[in-house]
Amino acid sequence: MARIILIRHGETDWSRDARWQGHSDVPLNAHGFAQAEALAAPLAKQGPTHLVASDLARTRQTLQPLADLLGLPIVQDPDLREIDVGSWSGLSHDEAVARDPIGAARHDAGGTGWSDGETYEQVADRGVRALYRHTDALSASSLVIVVAHGGLIGAVTGRLLGLTSKAQRQQLGRVSHAHATYLRRHELDGETIWRMLAYNTPLLEGAGPPIELTIH
Repeated sequence: MARIILIRHGETDWSRDARWQGHSDVPLNAHGFAQAEALAAPLAKQGPTHLVASDLARTRQTLQPLADLLGLPIVQDPDLREIDVGSWSGLSHDEAVARDPIGAARHDAGGTGWSDGETYEQVADRGVRALYRHTDALSASSLVIVVAHGGLIGAVTGRLLGLTSKAQRQQLGRVSHAHATYLRRHELDGETIWRMLAYNTPLLEGAGPPIELTIH
């Protein structure tokens, strides 16, 4: 079935300063726009057929140079938004510790720190739902580029691999700006199987997709 490349958006002022963004519609900064431009050529060489982004500006801005290069439309999907961090939006880690030390300790231990946004389980639910929706009718030759957010990409990848939210955050780690995670969807005996081919890898000019190993 279809292949997916998940890309975290380029840098914003808030992400540069390690501030939680959540649903706040923070645009790319100058470095983020440069990252978006640098992604276009290596992604175009991999033959995308569909382009999808969350409905927040920083993902659309990251995908726009590729859309302009290929002449493909961008489909926006609110289910691909970053996790809702509630009242932690705009806070740094130190500010969260000062305001909510119990929640910050819970977050650092692998749980959800804020109490008025989403859990990591909830963001995984809607993110996985979006990936199924955007690949259900596609052929094996299709390649979907999805530009989304670090928290969502990690949560979705962990869920598809069968990890708990805590295990995902501890074992997979954070996703970097403008880095790629490669997934392939397979149908086997009526069951959907997802394979992760690469996680949080930089895109290099001229580089092809990861080699998929078949186990006999």
